[in-house]
Amino acid sequence: MNLRIPLLILCLLFIAPAVWAQTAGAGDPPAEDQNETMRDTLKRMQIKREESEHKKILDKGAQIKLDAEDLAKEAANNHLPRAADKKLREIEKAARQIRSEFGGGGDDSPLDPMPNGLDDALKSLNDASERLNKHLSKTSRQVISVTVVEVATEITQLVKVLRGYLN
Repeated sequence: MNLRIPLLILCLLFIAPAVWAQTAGAGDPPAEDQNETMRDTLKRMQIKREESEHKKILDKGAQIKLDAEDLAKEAANNHLPRAADKKLREIEKAARQIRSEFGGGGDDSPLDPMPNGLDDALKSLNDASERLNKHLSKTSRQVISVTVVEVATEITQLVKVLRGYLN
């Protein structure tokens, strides 16, 4: 009896690796299939990330439009309240991000035509935000739009003009 237990343990030690070797290779796909599957998964993840980033850009365009409408409501006596500075900064930041996402850089060319007063500047900002949203809705995640870059640049320039009307 004393000899059977060590003999049984010895047999198990020799048989177990052979069984594991046979079962390990049975369910695994070949290496090239694993690589193809991994590439497909990575590509799907990249597409989802790009779609998510594009949706964020669309949301920023919508936020610019809402903030521009709020600014028009807050204007009084040819001045904007000091609290409007925060919205102006948010509009400018979102417009710069949209511009850079669509391949644009800094453009410090003056506005043409320059708005004549606060009401004209706010109307121009509303028009530009509507045009931006219209052009953004026509783009996909793979498009670089010169029109979007131009309108985003126009918005950043209008924000600089509007800062002059703060109390």
